[in-house]
Formats: sequence, C-alpha cells, structure tokens
Amino acid sequence: MRKIALAGALALLLTCPAPGHAATVGVVFQISTTKASSWKVAVRNIHNLEVAGTNGHHIEVVVLGPAIRILLKDSPVARNLKALHASGVTIDACEAAIVRARLKPGVILPFVHYVRSGVAEVVHRERQGWAYVRP
Repeated sequence: MRKIALAGALALLLTCPAPGHAATVGVVFQISTTKASSWKVAVRNIHNLEVAGTNGHHIEVVVLGPAIRILLKDSPVARNLKALHASGVTIDACEAAIVRARLKPGVILPFVHYVRSGVAEVVHRERQGWAYVRP
C-alpha cells in the first residue's frame, strides 16, 4: 500500500510544473457557424496568439455543426486552413456533423483530424485546462 501511495505521489509531482514555470497549455477554438466573419476572427485570433509567442501552447480548432463545410477541399477558406495546419495548428472535424451533412469520403481536406463529437472534444480540452475561444 505504501509503494502505491509513493508511486502516486511521484506521478503527481512529475505532472506538476516546476515553481515559477507555467504548465504547457492549449487553446481550443470552436467554430460552429457558417458566418465568414466568425472564421476571419478565428484566423486573426490564432495569428495573434502565434505572433505573441505561444511557445509550449497547443492550438486546436474544432469545427462542428453547419460550419463543417469550411473543411471541404473547395472551401473558400481552404488556403487559410492549409496555412494554419502548416504552422502547427490542429484542425478537427466533428464526425457527427459530417454524417448529418451527408458528406462523401474524400471531400474533406486531407490534413484534418476527425473527432467523434466536436462538442465532446471542446469539453474534454476544457477539462484538461485548455483556454476556450468561440469567435
């Protein structure tokens, strides 16, 4: 029993940041609207985070609901998405939204990561301590 407690305490210490150092955190953006203005705000916000120096921060964009169509290969924002991906931003597509939109395999940009539920992914990230942004 004592070894288990010691192992647990050691694991806790290893996951805590050193005094004076911030833990690696992430920022999750939720895009659920088809409004071009929301997408432009999101891209600008992500760019501002990168310019400010997000060393050690992960940036994830979760696309769900009607916004799922922005992830199509022929989307007017496909070039922006490619640039975000190239800069290290993870872009997630909600599989439930893809099914509801009846999108065919192969129409989504190839670098997009799939999550079962976009809302569940956002909640999961918030529980991990990630900052949440919904432009």
